[in-house]
Amino acid sequence: MERETVVICIGSDRVSGDMLGPLVGSALREEYRLPCPVYGWIGESVNGLNLEEYLAMVRVKHPHSLLIAVDAALGKTEDVGKVRLKKGGIKAGGALERKGEKIGDLGVIGVVASERPAREVYAALLSVPFSLVESLAARIALLIFSALGEPFFGRETAS
Repeated sequence: MERETVVICIGSDRVSGDMLGPLVGSALREEYRLPCPVYGWIGESVNGLNLEEYLAMVRVKHPHSLLIAVDAALGKTEDVGKVRLKKGGIKAGGALERKGEKIGDLGVIGVVASERPAREVYAALLSVPFSLVESLAARIALLIFSALGEPFFGRETAS
């Protein structure tokens, strides 16, 4: 039996630099109509306030699923604008030095700004241009759809 795939898109739709996850989730649901569960989109974000709730729900509703976690991240200056894949998931809130478990079997991160001390992270995320986040979100949504879209789920594609 194949494992069900679940995508959890982490971030806040209230901060430009942290909107990556909700933008990806919205694109996967609305534009690509990804045929697997997607959690976290504009208007229904998965963030630091409700992340544990969502993870508990995913464990109950989708046991043994392949979990793909999407989030924004800070990184090296030369990596801003790049997409990174992380085998073994991601640590949400890592830029804020939060302690917690890794999320997902596979992590997809978009580097939205250069690394800063924890006390400067929020200000850095507020100053990220929306156009950068929007571009990264479009690329990540297409990447996920290309990997998990219609051919993956055994549907015919239009020629």
